[in-house]
Amino acid sequence: MKNEYFVSPQWLNEHLHDENVVIVDASAPMPTQSIDYHQLWLDKHIPRAQFFDLNKVANLQTNLPHMLPETETFRQAVNKIGINENHLVVIYDQGNMFSAPRAWWTFKIFGARHIRILEGGLQGWQQAGYPTESGEVTRSSQLFNVQFTSEKVCSQAQILDVLHHNVPVQFIDARAEDRFQAKAPEPRPGLRMGHLPGAKNVPWTALIDNGCYKSVEEIAAIFRQQDVDLDQPIVTSCGSGMTAAVLILGLDMIGHKNTALYDGSWAEWGADDSLPLEK
Repeated sequence: MKNEYFVSPQWLNEHLHDENVVIVDASAPMPTQSIDYHQLWLDKHIPRAQFFDLNKVANLQTNLPHMLPETETFRQAVNKIGINENHLVVIYDQGNMFSAPRAWWTFKIFGARHIRILEGGLQGWQQAGYPTESGEVTRSSQLFNVQFTSEKVCSQAQILDVLHHNVPVQFIDARAEDRFQAKAPEPRPGLRMGHLPGAKNVPWTALIDNGCYKSVEEIAAIFRQQDVDLDQPIVTSCGSGMTAAVLILGLDMIGHKNTALYDGSWAEWGADDSLPLEK
């Protein structure tokens, strides 16, 4: 095993049939894409891999995309695909590490104890010459005992409280620089352009190279280059709460664990004309 965050394709291939290892494809489309990743998973996946749909295992009572599900929704979903809190869950996506960190974060705050991400995702697995399969995958159901870490999730009200009371918390936005600086429109229609007041910009793609995270030294340097104070609490955001988790994982890797994710992110903040912003 590589470390507490990742496994290599070689490691996973060697442990593919371990009883305690459960593989999860957590692919999700970007807002500009209309890709059916569930169908692509049916067509081709790592042997024994389950599909975890971040857009369906979500709070469907809001019009915001893939918001964190209620505890019972998460519990039922993972029970059904045969995962309990003690399994070693290996997560991958079919893209460039876009959605795997969001699944990592979701499992982590609901109490999963052993979570890893497959370096390079499905592409890295295939490039290493390992086999894939197609069709449905079934596992016997399990009972996942949830321990929800609510302080790792930030709401709009909490953001406003930070702004109104000058709480020493930093906001870091994972969107592309042009969107952060209001030079490019948001991919979701109807949203204002700009960013949270006082936010710093660390585009999620800056931390990733060919489907893998950069080294901890490089990641720490990237945050510092963007004037991020790594001694302060941090709240991350992005367009919809997906790639904000890329930053959470990167910060965790460099030892900064005092973090929370603003789940509504710009999909929520940018839609409300009454909320302050900067450009």
